[in-house]
Amino acid sequence: MNSLYLVIPVLSGIIGASIASWLVQEYDNYQRDYKNFKDRVFVRSTCDFCQKNLNLSELFPVFSYLFQRGKSRCCKKPITKKYIFFEILGALIFIFGIMFNSIQISFLAIFIIFLIFCDEKYQEIPIWNNLFILTWVVLELYFNHSNSQILQNLFAASCACIILLLIYYSYLKIKSTEGIGLADIFLLFTAFLYFGLPASFYLLTLASLSLILKIILTQQFKSRHAFGSWIAGFFLMFTVYQEFYGTVG
Repeated sequence: MNSLYLVIPVLSGIIGASIASWLVQEYDNYQRDYKNFKDRVFVRSTCDFCQKNLNLSELFPVFSYLFQRGKSRCCKKPITKKYIFFEILGALIFIFGIMFNSIQISFLAIFIIFLIFCDEKYQEIPIWNNLFILTWVVLELYFNHSNSQILQNLFAASCACIILLLIYYSYLKIKSTEGIGLADIFLLFTAFLYFGLPASFYLLTLASLSLILKIILTQQFKSRHAFGSWIAGFFLMFTVYQEFYGTVG
């Protein structure tokens, strides 16, 4: 029984590290055009430099990096430290999740972290990432909330979405450019659906103020800035707070 308490966290850590490893390559190859879904999932089966097939021992998260001393075995080029850093982070997120009986938060956290980095670099949120978060929210609502609460949140989310779409198309018509991305609106719909009011309003306010503060501090007033990363960051913080301390707002 005692060994089981050790095995489960270790297995959880391996799963977390594996997901993190895949997300790092997805981040690095975000704008790559894959021929099919299989190529997208198994892209790490080849060396990032010379494209040679990798052995199974070279694909094991964290340990393969350590055993190879940070260099690819086939062409001896240094492997980016991003892999081991995020693999360890992913492992820790899942280990803590299983220890605190909140493994569902671990899945959300690792994909939100990917979203934050992806949106900041490419100023885009992958559709599948938004759909994953929405699916996570729907499952959480289905198993942990009453029907009346779900309907209230759905009404709030629908109203917020309509208002944001009106702002989006009005700004687009006047300025001939987007003021906020449709993916950001999708993410905000998900936030309103999960948290309802007034928590979602607090989330939107904090995300907006944080972005404004960033623009002021960087003095990049005419540059485009990612907004979804701030929404996602506060989404995760609110979720963790709600999980351990109670309802936000």
